[in-house]
Amino acid sequence: MLIEELTSLTNNGEYNMTEESMHPSKMIRFSYLITFIAAVLYVVIYIFLRFRTIDQSMTNIFATLFKESFLLEFFILMFFAALFMGLGLFVKAALLARHCGNKWSDIKFKLVRGIEKPYCLARVPVTIKQYIIAVFAYVFIVAVMPYIIAFIVGDFMFVFVSFITVIWASGDILMLILLRKKKRDDYILDLDCVLLYKIYSKK
Repeated sequence: MLIEELTSLTNNGEYNMTEESMHPSKMIRFSYLITFIAAVLYVVIYIFLRFRTIDQSMTNIFATLFKESFLLEFFILMFFAALFMGLGLFVKAALLARHCGNKWSDIKFKLVRGIEKPYCLARVPVTIKQYIIAVFAYVFIVAVMPYIIAFIVGDFMFVFVSFITVIWASGDILMLILLRKKKRDDYILDLDCVLLYKIYSKK
């Protein structure tokens, strides 16, 4: 739906518009908390499920952290992690574009202020259901897929890199948390991730 249509419906009293925002410092604190929780879960799952014994898991972890090629492998994997983020942004943008009148012309790429993270959003409102699907796809590709690969490969270096990718997806994870109680047929206009967005709810 076009922003002009929603504005007209809001002025006519058919919709309520609420502007919601979060201070960048608060967003950063939540991002660190989300990353910490994910890191603990990732490590616990890796230790108890990837190998037959805890001793094998700990040997694998320490062998990874203290090998001479640690930094080289880390930077190489970070390059591939950045590719995952690019893929995640593309999929999220494609899913949002499906519901925009001008398709890709209504998609905007930017840096989220405060954390300077690449981000994409729709210039027009989409339903919260459509928005959640797009954000969930991004979170899965960026924050979950690298860990799945880590679990399959059995190299703790991949787990370590997946901590970084969770940081990249933390703003979107926070958006999913904030929108969990919203009505799925309401509209959202994303202006700057959790830092600023508008919700249009039908009366």
